[in-house]
Amino acid sequence: MGSSRRYPDHGEKLREERELREAAARGPLQSLTTEQLALTRSPVTVAPPRAPISGTAWLRFGDTDVRATVRIDRWTERAVGVELELDGKQLRCWVWRGAVMFAG
Repeated sequence: MGSSRRYPDHGEKLREERELREAAARGPLQSLTTEQLALTRSPVTVAPPRAPISGTAWLRFGDTDVRATVRIDRWTERAVGVELELDGKQLRCWVWRGAVMFAG
């Protein structure tokens, strides 16, 4: 089976969705704790809604790690708030800044 010339990234997107579903079946999406975020001591920058920022991030579902394409909607000096859609559900969590690679 060859790759699609019209949609060269489609196979990769399907693979990522399958991996996310399998990981989500193993447990809930984990997020940093309030203590880890330290939002009272660290300012939060919120991305403008009209200019979405995308990237990839390591996410943890239960005890399973998976790398996924995400929308970056907020960040602090040490953490990044990410969002993605899986099977029609919006999932949001905070991850360590080192777990995120900004696109571009």
